[in-house]
Amino acid sequence: MKKLLLLALAITALPVNAAKPIPLRAGPVTMLFDSDNVFLRYINVGEHEILRGINAPIRPHDWSTVAPKVSNLKVDQRNDSFRVTFDVSCQQPELEVDFHWKGSINGSRKGEVELTFDGEAKSAFKRNRIGFCVLHGPSAAGQPWVIETTDGKKSGGAFPEHISPHQPAKDLRAITHEVAPGINARVAFEGEIFEMEDQRNWTDASFKTYCIPLSRPYPVQLAKGDKVSQKIRISVSGKLPKAADTNAKAVLTLSKNENPLPRLGVQVSAEADGLSKKQINRLKALNLDHLRIDLPLSDKSFTKDLRRAAQQAKALGVSLHVGLWLGESPDFKTLLREVKKLKPPVSHWLVTGGDPKHFTAARKELKPVAGKARIGVTRITNFVDLNRARPEDKAIEAVGFAINPQIHAYDNASMVESLEIHASAVNSTRNFVGDLPLIIGPMTLCPKWVFGEDPPGGPPPGPFPTYVDPRQGTKFAAAWTLGSLKYLADARSHSATFYETVGWAGLMDIDDVSKRPAGWPSQAGKVFPVYRLLKDIGEFAGGTVQQVNSSRPLSTEAIALRKDGKQRVLIANFSDKPQNVTLRGLGKARNIKLQPHAIAKIDQ
Repeated sequence: MKKLLLLALAITALPVNAAKPIPLRAGPVTMLFDSDNVFLRYINVGEHEILRGINAPIRPHDWSTVAPKVSNLKVDQRNDSFRVTFDVSCQQPELEVDFHWKGSINGSRKGEVELTFDGEAKSAFKRNRIGFCVLHGPSAAGQPWVIETTDGKKSGGAFPEHISPHQPAKDLRAITHEVAPGINARVAFEGEIFEMEDQRNWTDASFKTYCIPLSRPYPVQLAKGDKVSQKIRISVSGKLPKAADTNAKAVLTLSKNENPLPRLGVQVSAEADGLSKKQINRLKALNLDHLRIDLPLSDKSFTKDLRRAAQQAKALGVSLHVGLWLGESPDFKTLLREVKKLKPPVSHWLVTGGDPKHFTAARKELKPVAGKARIGVTRITNFVDLNRARPEDKAIEAVGFAINPQIHAYDNASMVESLEIHASAVNSTRNFVGDLPLIIGPMTLCPKWVFGEDPPGGPPPGPFPTYVDPRQGTKFAAAWTLGSLKYLADARSHSATFYETVGWAGLMDIDDVSKRPAGWPSQAGKVFPVYRLLKDIGEFAGGTVQQVNSSRPLSTEAIALRKDGKQRVLIANFSDKPQNVTLRGLGKARNIKLQPHAIAKIDQ
């Protein structure tokens, strides 16, 4: 069987000892500069978001993102204006990439912000994209805009409310949109032709305006000495508020809206062949609904995976979700023989890929043995694959897609930003599939593997397999998972599959870690924080989730569980700093102190 590999588009090594973001202020406009990632974040006027961020990635021919290294950083922050200058080197020797650029960010007391990019190729290499990416945040969805194209023409419209499968705007010179009643923000672009894509397709929390248009041929050969210069200008108009208090305490408020708790499941481990008695007992304590296994039907080895999945599901007393990758020559005869012999407790057969003929063929073969199991479709990479090849067959009984937060960014802040888009993706799916059960997953920290060869350029650097994130065993992973489930519940997802049973992409570590590469934070035989979270949630399996509204959703979120007269609220701190939060809706308001990435539990 071919190696299981992920589609690694933008993962690089995680920064160590990350620098603290630098707060900047230009009159009523505030923002943070993340110097490690050369990322200007959270550009707000008062309490209202103008942009989620601006960065300037260097992306060679394999679409990887070359990690930036910043030097000569100088920050001159006055009371209501600032100037920041810095140098950036982007080097990736294995792709012969050596690109340097000088940057500046200037903010005036009028709320005007200007960014410049002046770069030079120090080596010859092939590039797909170089330069600014401007990110309008999810709050812009549905808001009216005025588009200015490079020919000077202006036209009205709006940011898409539901996730747009293709570019909603092209040939851009400027975008003006209403950030709040009576307040407009204009973003102008110089130096290249820009166009916009809806990055919510990959669960990024943004509409990304980027250069260079995808209609142009790529990759393009850069010669040593080639130069790239660009400029972004931001301005605001209208009745402008005062700068917001960026240190305000988060307030969590329980609402009256209530939805069923999604049915929870996990994937069969890709690292461990079986489960020990201790591991089985631990997993039983989670009150899971299902296990998930994906089978490549064009490879004879799928029978081994089906057998161990059936055995483990029966041992845990749960159903199976089976993803079917048909490939070029699917062996349905062997599959049906194994199904009749094993009698696996399948509740969902999910055909992967976007070819309608694959679903038709699989349904024809499976229908005689499916029993009460639903036969549906899924995508094992991202929501974009479902959105751009929307299923139309009326015989489809369930629809799913995988989610991961690291297609375009890998830092903690960007991963947290993606959480609310989990609900957007579910709601957009329901817009074109109606009331079919939405089977969400697998949910993973790293991009989901695909069946095939290495992506161009090979797997990302580092000692770990491409599907492993070193944060899997940390408190941050548990906090992120809480946020994901909160939004999936708010959007009324039928089920959610998180991670694997055991191993370094699982809920607990294997007992013997002696053969792993150096650098993995060994927790041999121990459960990860995400296991404890799912155990606390699993006690309310079959119950409901009461919606909680957070005043600062990028720093803290909560999920409120109800069942049989009992209530539990779990509150997650997404940040690496202690937080004091206020919880309202459980009688008298409560003040709760949260340590970095901690989860607080309140029972009532």
